[in-house]
Amino acid sequence: MRRGGNDLCPFINGCCLFFSFFTLDQVRMKHRLVVLQHGSHGTHRDLGCLARFLRALDSPPIVLEPQVNEGFRTDDGVVVCGARLAKEVVRVLSGLCLGESLGPATHMTPLVEGKKAVQLSFVSHSMGGLIVREALPQLVREVQRHEGCLRVEWKVFCSIATPHGGARHMDAFIRSYVGRLIGRVYSTAYHDMFLQSNVLTERLISAEHLASLGLFEHRLLISSMHDLLVPLMSSGFMLKPSQFRGMSPAAREEREMAMCASSEEEMDSKRHRIVKLTAEDWPHDQYPVERRIAEAMLEGAGAFDSIVVDFSHVQKHCDDPHARRTAEQLSHRALVCKEPICQMGLEEVFCFVSRWVANDLAACHC
Repeated sequence: MRRGGNDLCPFINGCCLFFSFFTLDQVRMKHRLVVLQHGSHGTHRDLGCLARFLRALDSPPIVLEPQVNEGFRTDDGVVVCGARLAKEVVRVLSGLCLGESLGPATHMTPLVEGKKAVQLSFVSHSMGGLIVREALPQLVREVQRHEGCLRVEWKVFCSIATPHGGARHMDAFIRSYVGRLIGRVYSTAYHDMFLQSNVLTERLISAEHLASLGLFEHRLLISSMHDLLVPLMSSGFMLKPSQFRGMSPAAREEREMAMCASSEEEMDSKRHRIVKLTAEDWPHDQYPVERRIAEAMLEGAGAFDSIVVDFSHVQKHCDDPHARRTAEQLSHRALVCKEPICQMGLEEVFCFVSRWVANDLAACHC
């Protein structure tokens, strides 16, 4: 147990919960819960940068950092990991509903028409977004079972560098080859993400899964233009300018500049809403399987906001060679300041994404 400032962060039931001591005015507000889900072979610390920004907000939410899928447990695959996550979140929601002592903040959940009110959001990195999507139908069913005492407002679903359409078309050929090999040998997760199972192509775009995703007021995709692991079309529902046939180099550069954000301010101004896929934005004959998945998610769950980050412009203003290497090769990790970013002393260079997400969540939960 760690105490510092006005916060208390106990580890309960295999997850890290952050609780804030609220003022009397805050007690009257709705309870706010943000769940942070790491990706493949990750830990609950992977989104630690975002967690710190959330805790520093004027009215911080409860931050839940599950540990049930850490390390090699993600190799069990999306379905198994999703069930574990659902169980952890249900445990917390049940505690709120039944008034169990999970921490100081649980006693401050207000009654709204005789029900405990909870605003619920998820932020996930990489495979974590798939885990959350798998967990959602189970969570919805549990919330419906407790509808007499619990009212959940589904606020924000935010996925960061998540391969919604799989990772078959990685930019790095060797990574693609190794991923396919691992998928065949031992990792159900890689089997799923390389579309060697029907988890992404059928299960996660079933009517129940999409209806659950559609409950959120806001659905947000954050991607990196130069992610070597997850293609932009998979994480952001867009093609790279370099993937458009017949486009001149100058036109590609201009289009890339127009769509990419390199600061918090640009993440606001270049936030692009995708309602449906057009043949102009994504031709039907290019990556048809991935296109079908994205199209199904848009049709079944509703519009997504998509933000594409380009760290190459950030590193141009930094003399640190580690920053340049990170921007070029480790942008998948840099999006959430996952290690070794902090160990390299580069969190301040790349943390603007996490800071923006924290502020966006605060605005949506007000």
